[in-house]
Amino acid sequence: LQLIILLPLIALSACSDRTEQAKRSIEAVLPVKKGIEYREVHTFPGEVVCGEISYPDPMWGRSRFRRFIVQGDMAMVIPTEDDWEIFCSEDRAAALYSRLGIGPMQEQHENLKRIASDMGAINHALEEYLAENFFLPSTEQGLQALTVATQLPPLPMHFRAGGYLTPIPVDPWGRPYLYERSSLGGISHDYQLQTLGADGAPGGDGADADISIDQLKYIDFASK
Repeated sequence: LQLIILLPLIALSACSDRTEQAKRSIEAVLPVKKGIEYREVHTFPGEVVCGEISYPDPMWGRSRFRRFIVQGDMAMVIPTEDDWEIFCSEDRAAALYSRLGIGPMQEQHENLKRIASDMGAINHALEEYLAENFFLPSTEQGLQALTVATQLPPLPMHFRAGGYLTPIPVDPWGRPYLYERSSLGGISHDYQLQTLGADGAPGGDGADADISIDQLKYIDFASK
């Protein structure tokens, strides 16, 4: 009987601790530290706390209640609808499939694992290219600019001997990952990287689902 009573108390204490830690994480990124109000705060699997927050703004007065998410050490004060639906879920893998068509996790685990690894390697190479050359490869230059010094302008200023990534990975279906640089001229780390899935066409779900580098956080979260 004591054990039956103690187990819910331990679970309640753990949830309370997680909620308090989440509040501290949120308050660390807010412009104000006093007068903060919370409502509808709930915990979810994967060390996730979701809720709504309102705080006084020095210029505009008290803000309206808005959503927040804390996942582990990551605090999101302006979460997207995808963030909310996937992170604030009792079944994250099911939410990922329902929201973005990526999965089911059991069937697509190996493909998703490979895509995450490939995109991680490409992202790291692009970061190094940007740091040494002060801009990203253009869309026209493509990812091959990470392997050999491109002859298309703008030419790299300090191309590393041996390149940044050799060979450039292809997706699980043997197609190149699609790379597109933003309109900011490549001076910031702003680009799109994606695979169109097994069918090589936009849209679809399951094996045919499009997957972009922006969605890796959801895949990583759902796979744990």
